Amino acid sequence: MSRIPTMLMGADGPEHLAGRRVAQSVECLRCHYDLNGADAVGCCPECGLPVPFSLAGSIDPIVHKLSPIPNPSAVGRGLVAATIVLAVYSTVTFLWACFTMAMALGQVNVLDSLKAFRTDRFQGWWWVLVAGMLVCGVLAYWSFRPQQRGRVPVGTTRSLALFASGVFLLTLGAAAIPLTGGRSVIGLWLLAASPAMTLPGLVLMLIGFRGILIEIGQRCLTFRRAKVRRQNIPPILAALGLFALAWGGLLLGIRGQSETFIVICMAVGLLALVFVLVGCWYLLLNAWWIRGALRTPPERLRTLLTTAEPHSSSANVAGE
Repeated sequence: MSRIPTMLMGADGPEHLAGRRVAQSVECLRCHYDLNGADAVGCCPECGLPVPFSLAGSIDPIVHKLSPIPNPSAVGRGLVAATIVLAVYSTVTFLWACFTMAMALGQVNVLDSLKAFRTDRFQGWWWVLVAGMLVCGVLAYWSFRPQQRGRVPVGTTRSLALFASGVFLLTLGAAAIPLTGGRSVIGLWLLAASPAMTLPGLVLMLIGFRGILIEIGQRCLTFRRAKVRRQNIPPILAALGLFALAWGGLLLGIRGQSETFIVICMAVGLLALVFVLVGCWYLLLNAWWIRGALRTPPERLRTLLTTAEPHSSSANVAGE
């Protein structure tokens, strides 16, 4: 029993636990038993885990020392909306790249495929997708926008500007894809290059989003402590750069009619897009962690405990 901690560091400084009880619902870290009413220096009645360990696991003093966010719920929604745009469009880019790759290899008739793509029904769904991404991007920016006399609640002005520019260019590149193709040589070249049309927007959006994500992520204990489970954005940017080089090599290979070089570039480009695809979807998972932390911020240690009982504390000291 002497090994049980009798003091914990909270947001308001060190808190003595002797003579105090848990005043709110706190789950045991091991068995999830509700410790409400338990002695702060006691043990869980179900599994025997010392109560201070569960108290330490349910607080996060760092969060209370950070500058407050005026609208945490809205910022959490914006964070998820931004990652939805990244995840959905990385998927669309991958599928479109597979489509153009199949045409380049001669497995699909180009003109017949373009004819199917240019039907009103197919393009209608495409425009709905583009409009949905634009709405999600605007919602995310609106959640991150400066508030309270120009104060930026998350990220920096530069990050917000890059994020907004990326959303605009991403939507513009997506909207230009239906205009590619045709019977002319230029149209077919544009069709082959179309999977890369959204790269500038994706790159700018990821760079801007990185500054926002890092600052908001400090308010989530799971995100801060995550190591291999945390998705970093620089590797995604590197994969996008590799995809751009591979697709540029593909266009050169088509011009030089080098089939081996074309296949190699396609394989490298698709593998890079797979990495981008997985990374963007994993960013969505990271954003979901942070959204949960913003919606239910941790309590202060002082509010989880009853007020100290001087007589009990003195008795405990005398007993020791």
